[in-house]
Parts: sequence; structure tokens; C-alpha cells
Amino acid sequence: MKLFLKIMLLITLSISTLFGRWGWGSHRFINDAAVDFLPEAMSFFQDHRDYLSSHSTDPDTDDLPGYYHYIDIDYYPEFFAGTLPHQWQDMVDLYGQSVMEDNGVIPWIIEWWLADLTTLMENGSWNDVWQTAAELGHYVADSHQAMHLTLNYNGQLTGNYGIHSRYETQMINPHLDTIVFSDSVALYWESPIDSIFSYIDAIFPSVDLVLAADDRAGNVDSNHGSTYYAMMWEDLADTTIWSLERASVDVASLWYTAWINAGSPYPPGLSVDSPQTPTNFQLSAFPNPFNAQASIQFQLLEPGNLDLNIYDTRGKLIKSVASHAVRPGAHTLYWDGSDQHGNRAHSGVYLVELVIGDRRSIQKLTLIK
Repeated sequence: MKLFLKIMLLITLSISTLFGRWGWGSHRFINDAAVDFLPEAMSFFQDHRDYLSSHSTDPDTDDLPGYYHYIDIDYYPEFFAGTLPHQWQDMVDLYGQSVMEDNGVIPWIIEWWLADLTTLMENGSWNDVWQTAAELGHYVADSHQAMHLTLNYNGQLTGNYGIHSRYETQMINPHLDTIVFSDSVALYWESPIDSIFSYIDAIFPSVDLVLAADDRAGNVDSNHGSTYYAMMWEDLADTTIWSLERASVDVASLWYTAWINAGSPYPPGLSVDSPQTPTNFQLSAFPNPFNAQASIQFQLLEPGNLDLNIYDTRGKLIKSVASHAVRPGAHTLYWDGSDQHGNRAHSGVYLVELVIGDRRSIQKLTLIK
């Protein structure tokens, strides 16, 4: 019965996209933005921006199972304990495939679509590349929407019934044209499935934020009119914009990872003189804006000595976060918004500077209180 109700909800949401809901709004927005987060070597994706955007909604109208679009991550106690297996077969051995399907399988759908995209690029099947890339973007976007990650997906367990559509559709669509993302760049993911679960872990706490905002706004405007949505946006704008931006960067990172793993091929008629493998580190920071703590991520292909510093926009050093040797691979450091003396920095825009050897990268990062 639970699976039936979930499938019916997903069908309803898919039909509703005909009227400009999440599927036709945010999905297109995310795939479109993802193109701009790709490295310059993949600029040929720009020529297919419209296709990647318009076909981002195709998974909402195909015949594939509804449980491809979500995961009830809070069904699994191991998630909260930090011991949830990430590999498909390990999960099947622990819970069985039917239980997994009942609770959604989106992390592995993303992993499988990534593998398909890599193979298509390797084989030079570029017409199919664009379709698969667009669909991959859809599933990544779904997994960045907090209500796709919980048993309480429509607020039915807490008296918030209907929140799914109110949050992802009616609240956000009027604001899509005004959202501007910060500068960032796609990262190569050594272990895509681990990276997928990492961002799910970061996004899941937003479930409580959405429900709390719904309670607050609903107590003032129980008819869910303009006052309700104004209050919802006031409470959830930063969280929602961060989720959309992270989704766009993560879509780009998966496209980039597929391309690198495929040997960095180019469509017929294109060629480049520069190396077709990543030769520099790439810096990103999430969430952005942030309040409590920002994760600063970068990827290295060779060892080096790093210095990570935070500056204000006038060039004043706010904090030296790290200075030490690092090995090749993916790395994450953290800034808690404090200055050199342990005092809380003021709200505003800061510059994260990462220096490794003679190479330097800067990322804007906004601190809010």
C-alpha cells in the first residue's frame, strides 16, 4: 500500500508538470545552470544547453518505475549511525531488493546512468549522450530536493499534507528567474556513489526546516495563500537556493566525471590542443551562503603543499585555515565562520584562497547569520 501511494503521488506530480511545476521549472533550471559549471575543456556542452534543459523532464513521463526518483533514507537506521552500505549488492544483502525498491533507489539510478553516459561517450554515441546526460541531471536534481529523501515525503506523518508540491512547486517557481548562483566549478568524483550519499547526508536536514516553515506559515495563513508563500520563501530561500546550486554543481561534476572516465573524448569535428585530463586543482565551497560551517572541497592530481586562507573583499586576512602537505585525491577542509582570534566573523562575502605550489584558486563564499 505504501509503495502504491508513493507511485500515485509521483504520477500526480508528473502530470502536474504540464502546468509548470517542479519538473518543468527547477529541473530545467538545474540542467541549464550545470552547463556553466563545467570546465572550459567541456565548453562543447554549451551547444546542447537547450536540449539538456528541455529533456531534463523526460524521466517524469517515461515508463520507468516511480521508485527511481527518491530514497526514504530515514527508513534505514544505519544512515543515522553512519554505517549504511553504499554499494548496491551490500544493500541487497542487508535488506533485499524489494525493501529497497519500496523505499526508493535513486542513488544507484544515478550511479547506473553515470556508467551509461561514460560508455556512450567512450563509444562516440553522441546523440545518445545528450539524452542520457539530460536524464542523469533529472535524477540528481530529484535527490537534492529534501522531500525526496524521507518517509514523510508529503508531510502525511506530521500534519503537513501537501507540503511536497507546495514547497517544490508553488513556492519556488515564482523566484526561479531571480536566482543567481555563485562562481563554482565541477569536480571529478573518484567514488561517485560515496559522493552521492555525501550530498544526501548534507541535504537531509532540510526536511525539518521545510516542515517547520510550513507549520509557521500555515498557522498564519491556513489557506496557503500569498501570505503563506511569502513566509515560506522568507524562511527557506537560502536553503532552497543552496540546494539548487549544489544540484547544478553536482550534475556538472557527474557529467565531468563521465567525460574524464571515458578518456575525455570530443564530438566529431572538435579537437583541442590542451591536455584532455585535469591538470589543476578545482575549488568549491558548500553550502554557499552558509551559516554554521562551510565545506571547502578540492581535487589534486599530485602531491603539494597547501595554504588555505580566508580574506574579506578588501583583501584583509580573516583566518588561515590550513597550511600543510597534501596527497593526491579529493580533500575537504572546513571554515566555521570564525576569525584568527576565534571570534565570529561578520555577515558578508569572503574570498577563499587555496594556494598549492605556484597555483592559486579563489572562491567567493557568503557568510550569513
